[in-house]
Parts: sequence; C-alpha cells; structure tokens
Amino acid sequence: MDAKLSNQSALTWFLQRITGLFLGFFLITHINVQHLFHDITIHGLINFESVRENLASSNLWKVFYFLFVPMVIYHALNGIWQIIADFRISRGAAILIKALFWILGALLTVIGALTLNNLF
Repeated sequence: MDAKLSNQSALTWFLQRITGLFLGFFLITHINVQHLFHDITIHGLINFESVRENLASSNLWKVFYFLFVPMVIYHALNGIWQIIADFRISRGAAILIKALFWILGALLTVIGALTLNNLF
C-alpha cells in the first residue's frame, strides 16, 4: 500500500473528527433542551411556537444553531465524499462531485441561516 496522504486529506480527516465531537455535544444539547426537558414538561407537545420561544430566550441559542447547522452539513457531506472516494473514481468525476457537494453545502447553509434568522 503506497498511497500518500495529502495535506488536504489530513485536514479533512481532522475536521471530520472535530466536527463529530462537536456534533455529539450539539446533538445531546439539542435533544435535551428541545425535546426532553423544555417542550414535554412545559407544553406537553413540541410545536413551532414552543420551539420559537425557547430559541428566542437567549442569543446563545442563535450562536449555538448557527454553529450546529454548518457543522452538520460539513460532517455529512464530507462523510459521503469519503465513502465515494474509497471507490477511487476518476479525477474528472471527483472534481464534479466535489463541486456539487460544495454548491449543495453552501445552499443548505444559506437555507439554514435564513431559516434560523426567521425564527429569532
């Protein structure tokens, strides 16, 4: 096995691990605050207004979700890319898929930011 690891591969490997660690924390926090402790105990049901009230209660929630959404998108698309890269596709196909993933990632991040901006 003579495959060399590029700096790009090392960086994406590292970022995948870091975002994974942060996502573990973000996901546990999100589930606890939005689904377990706040909505069920206070309102009985999870609905749009109770989520909006909860998110508007502090600017820290805005920061939290503006970090959470891009991390989820990066982690997911990078994970899918790593699976595709394992198949050793042609250089042209790799460039096309990466470009599509960057466009999709940017689009999803903008949609997420606009959605969050409308919630607060």
